[in-house]
Amino acid sequence: MVPAVVVLAAFATVLIVPTPAGAADASYGLDAVEAAELSPLAHEGSGAGAEIGTPERQDHTAESEPAPSSAVGGEPVQLDDRDVLHKVKQAGLWEMPVGTWASERAVSARVREVGSLIAAEHQELDGIVDAAAARLDVGLPAEPTSEQQDWMREIDAQRGAAFDERAVVLLRQAHGKVLPVLAQVRVATRNAVIRQFTTQAMAFVQRHIEYLESTGLVKFQELPDPSDLSNHDWRSHAATFAMFALLTALFTILLVLVGRALAGWRRGRVTRPPPLGGGHHRRS
Repeated sequence: MVPAVVVLAAFATVLIVPTPAGAADASYGLDAVEAAELSPLAHEGSGAGAEIGTPERQDHTAESEPAPSSAVGGEPVQLDDRDVLHKVKQAGLWEMPVGTWASERAVSARVREVGSLIAAEHQELDGIVDAAAARLDVGLPAEPTSEQQDWMREIDAQRGAAFDERAVVLLRQAHGKVLPVLAQVRVATRNAVIRQFTTQAMAFVQRHIEYLESTGLVKFQELPDPSDLSNHDWRSHAATFAMFALLTALFTILLVLVGRALAGWRRGRVTRPPPLGGGHHRRS
């Protein structure tokens, strides 16, 4: 029984530590200094980049996992800072070619126009992410994730109106998932380069969402529930805490049972004194 208690206690201790949350909230205001630095990013037609459609963190390419936080030029570089650069880079690696396909193969004139805009603006955003990564000494992936490659194969296999619809739907879903990720990193990062970068990237993503919705092909009823996106981290923690509470209850019950067993064992070892007046008496 005692070894079982030790093992269960160690397991429960491991589960106490929650998974790190992505960031605080989804708001992203700029203070006066940052607004002055970032003012050029809001221009509408400048091709400000591209969307960042990496819905979830995937098994990435040959690039190694982002290293723990470090400081570059006196500014801390956190894991989320590195991760958002990876996601934006990988988004461009699949969205640029899909945008080019749409500009050439789509049946709808508006889809062809949107595809051309997305492909061109992703080239600009690709340069922005490369520059930010170089400043922070962060290595970037060289190919899309396996999931993004699956999306590309699925879109490429379609013909006619089905191609238009699938390209628009998958691109819109990806943009919608990455926007809150960018906002979370923006409000939590301690790095000025990442603040500027995520603000620029959000402008691109928002514009691309509007482009895609203007085609009339977005199925809003099939988009992910916004509450699922915003509460993803919270739900992850809730599951961890629920498991911890269950194990704590089991551990407490086990301790009670062991305590009772030990108490009974000790009582059995106690030698009881003989009853008074009990023995034989010699006659004098």
